Amino acid sequence: MTAPDHSPSVVRDQVSEFFKKQGAEYELRAQLCTDLESMPVEEASIVWPEHNSPHQAIARITFQQQDAYSAARRVFGDDVLWFNPWHCIPAHRPPGSIMRVRITAYEVATAFRHAMNVQPRVQPRSIDEVPT
Repeated sequence: MTAPDHSPSVVRDQVSEFFKKQGAEYELRAQLCTDLESMPVEEASIVWPEHNSPHQAIARITFQQQDAYSAARRVFGDDVLWFNPWHCIPAHRPPGSIMRVRITAYEVATAFRHAMNVQPRVQPRSIDEVPT
């Protein structure tokens, strides 16, 4: 038997235990492109200089205490949901050639997973649609 701290699901298990006892708040930060010469969107290997565009808070997400990996949520998350960065308004689509290449990989992976699980693709429009 694998020791719990070496389990392939150790991170998931620790996160689930954390949320059973308390909630959390996350701050999302981003750099805005202010100069295409020093901050090229098409060249992912270039680190954008923070003096040109410091990271700034763009959103805050709050999660309440919950059973984050209940049986119903596991099935919903693993078999039903699908994730795609292009599932957004056009102005928010991911820039850069690397992200454009990934669009096909996302589509092929989700099509295969949903066909194998015999499940429809679902994107909830409300937290009320997510199982507890």
